[in-house]
Amino acid sequence: MEMEQMQEQSVDEASQREAKIKKKGFPVWLQLLFLLVLVFALRTFVLGTVYVKGSSMEPNFHHGDLVFINKLATSIGTPKQGDIVICQLHSDEQREKIIKRVIGLPGDVIDIVWNGDSENVEYYLYINDELIEEPYLEEPIMTKGEIEYPFTVPEGSYFVMGDNRNASSDSRRTSIGAIEKKDLVGKVVFRLFPFDGFGFIS
Repeated sequence: MEMEQMQEQSVDEASQREAKIKKKGFPVWLQLLFLLVLVFALRTFVLGTVYVKGSSMEPNFHHGDLVFINKLATSIGTPKQGDIVICQLHSDEQREKIIKRVIGLPGDVIDIVWNGDSENVEYYLYINDELIEEPYLEEPIMTKGEIEYPFTVPEGSYFVMGDNRNASSDSRRTSIGAIEKKDLVGKVVFRLFPFDGFGFIS
């Protein structure tokens, strides 16, 4: 009888120790380390935030806007015409990140054509000989830039322009040109600030 009680007591103690181990789980330091690694991985490879600098994307984005970017949309996914993207420049003039709109895809033929009116000069955007309507622009295009047209977008690259066409350094400049896919940092998907513009980017 006494032996049975001792065996029951040993089983109870073992069960209690096992329960304590399960209840305790991973050490706090290990949980914190896992959290830090997860945050680092997300910030490095998946998500990020960027402050808009300058006026090149007005009237749709302004200096000081804080935007949320999806890095996988450009690293793994395929950018589409009209996407707002963050580009990393590597030219001697500029080594910074800029925000632009994807205009031309790999293989597209870009042409910016004068309207023929010397008094009211405007330029029209053509892609693959098709006139492109751009309702997001506030002003007509007044400058075609420095590159030669028609311009064929190289494979693996994208032609980008700012929505404020007359105050934007973009693919129309020879020092920038088409942006390689590896230099597309991410797609802008959400505006965090200012609060009156808070929401997803369509």
